[in-house]
Amino acid sequence: MTDYFTNTPATAKTDPQFVAGLLSATLTARKIPAIVALAWDGPQLAVYTVSLGLGALPEQVEALAGALALAAGAESCRVARAGGHLLLELAKPQAERRALKAARLDDLTAPTPTALPLGIATGGRVLWADLTDERFCHVAIGGTTGSGKSVLLRWLLYRLATQNEPRALRCLLIDPKRFELGDFGKLPHLLHPIVSSPLDTARVLAWLTAELDRRADTGQTTPRIVAVIEEVADVMSQNKTILPALGRVAQVGRALGLHLIVTTQQPGARSLGDALVNFPARILGRVASATLTYGAAGRARSGADVLLGKGDMLLLAAGETIRFQAPLPDGRQWGKLPRAAQVASLEAELPTPAILADGNRDPRGGYGRRDLSPADYDAIQAALEDGADVDDLRGRFGIGWTRAARLVAQYRGEE
Repeated sequence: MTDYFTNTPATAKTDPQFVAGLLSATLTARKIPAIVALAWDGPQLAVYTVSLGLGALPEQVEALAGALALAAGAESCRVARAGGHLLLELAKPQAERRALKAARLDDLTAPTPTALPLGIATGGRVLWADLTDERFCHVAIGGTTGSGKSVLLRWLLYRLATQNEPRALRCLLIDPKRFELGDFGKLPHLLHPIVSSPLDTARVLAWLTAELDRRADTGQTTPRIVAVIEEVADVMSQNKTILPALGRVAQVGRALGLHLIVTTQQPGARSLGDALVNFPARILGRVASATLTYGAAGRARSGADVLLGKGDMLLLAAGETIRFQAPLPDGRQWGKLPRAAQVASLEAELPTPAILADGNRDPRGGYGRRDLSPADYDAIQAALEDGADVDDLRGRFGIGWTRAARLVAQYRGEE
């Protein structure tokens, strides 16, 4: 078969030397002297290095990304700078793309128990992220459906569970979808069964902030606790009281051994609020459109709009942007997970829904500010379960109308 426009065999366009010549000729035609050579043949990308001639600027090449993709017959081209080199990351044809099997990374020995192999970076090196490193202590994973964010999250949880004993690392898992994290429901590392409802999520995060305060008072930093939240934007849209707790843990948790890993379709201020600035690492998969890339990446010219999905991702941390291919577990990994006969529970330590609903009470004092004891909250909870309304709570417990209304609304799921 012959390409009608170039009069060359179609198979030639996949030959690295031929493609390198096309790319070099395209740059030369635009008066940019350059030598192009294949640097890496990846699962979904063919990556070429560009050696620029005297006086040529990287910005000139970046502006020609579309023309270079067209010349090479590729779906997209991302121009990146890495390690002092200029790289052209060309998408392979669909038929030539392949997954990165998790088995290739499964046998790697982590340098520390909290170091996680994210995948293979452009160029072929393994990309590691250590939760004890201030650059990776909290991680937000973003991307649309099909980008691979939930697959990557499960891979990271698998590595944490198999690299750490339960006495050294514990987990809190929040999964509003009710199915993404099901394989981890019997981990001996769990502090509490997997949480899915907005109310239980708020209770668990309230416990986590109390644990943060306890550790700050005592100086305790072990065991490490990793809180994982799937689709954090959906969780917060259902219960906005979660946001302050998330912000506090993100702000000071690292020093006290508390870490957050969250996923969201759009990891920006709308999803994470004020907590966003304390997530030093963002992992970004394919986004819905080019107009959303700045908000998702937090910086210009990230190239997130040309990611290919299926684990093709960017790591944005410490001022660097690194493209990598995340691994695809094949199911055998889940069979290696440690399992407990009975999962631990924090139920006895979690705040009651009544206490949680009363957490934002009027701070100005007065009749509505009456302090309530744990026994009072237990009685309020029982009254709410029996169908008490606002006037019932006001009369029986001597609290103001606004406070009573908040308790009723929270209990009914209206707030």
